[in-house]
Amino acid sequence: MKKSILNYSVLLICMLFVQVQASAFNDPYLSKSFDISGPGKIETKTSGASVSIEGTEGNQVIVDMYGRRNGELADANDADVQNRLENYQIDIDKNGNTISVSVSTKKNQNWSKGNNLNLSFDIKVPYELSTDLNTSGGSISISRIDGDQTIKSSGGSIKISGSSGSIFTKSSGGSLSVSEFSGLLDLNTSGGSVKVYGMEGEVTINSSGGSVNLENVAGKVYASTSGGGIKADINNIDGGLTLKSSGGSISAIIPKDLPMDLDLNGGNVSTKLTNFEGEMKRDKIVGKSNGGGVLISMASSGGSIKLDYK
Repeated sequence: MKKSILNYSVLLICMLFVQVQASAFNDPYLSKSFDISGPGKIETKTSGASVSIEGTEGNQVIVDMYGRRNGELADANDADVQNRLENYQIDIDKNGNTISVSVSTKKNQNWSKGNNLNLSFDIKVPYELSTDLNTSGGSISISRIDGDQTIKSSGGSIKISGSSGSIFTKSSGGSLSVSEFSGLLDLNTSGGSVKVYGMEGEVTINSSGGSVNLENVAGKVYASTSGGGIKADINNIDGGLTLKSSGGSISAIIPKDLPMDLDLNGGNVSTKLTNFEGEMKRDKIVGKSNGGGVLISMASSGGSIKLDYK
């Protein structure tokens, strides 16, 4: 009986120790909160740090900073980690309704390979918010906010979900992903793929280094890439559909029986047409279908064109 009680006590102590350790690992190194009145704005300028912004109830902005070593969440109480934080200049301030987050290195960091400290910011904000985000080495994520967003990244991916308003992105080294968005999108990348799923409004995409994939999209669409193909599944076209590629094939699925003006050019053009008037060749179709209407323009200098209907 005494042995059972002893074993139970040891087990209880071990469980408590694990819980304390887990709590320490989940605690942020730095946390700040600010109250704002009315629509606010977040400005970030980071080097080597990732930023995640999520809309929540209320009028408070909460900024939590975490760190990872070797891909794992680091212990907030680790003395070595605290020492490494001294190499960073970290500023989190408020000016009116604008919250600014800035991270830079104070000096050269001669850390061993695979043992560097990577910072990340988890920011909770009111649903209505605008941003101006800049990062030179980390990813950016935005979810559940409404406003004007400007996002620039030279080394990480950009992900936007469950949001609305207007978004301008410029990335030179990562992929772009947008899901469940309504409003205006202007996406630009020179080094990654672009995927838009579940969007209503107007979207402009320019990519010089990757493929473009559009699915469950409604509105006006312009997409151009010089480094990959384009796939588009369009539910409704309002204002035109323009798809261009200089390095791959293009395929699109649009509503059937749509009155449209067609301008299709590629190595091989494949589609089925009804009530068509115009010019039809193996590599070119130009004319009107069903009396003419919305412009459907698809052009590839290095691949085929395929237009299907649903």
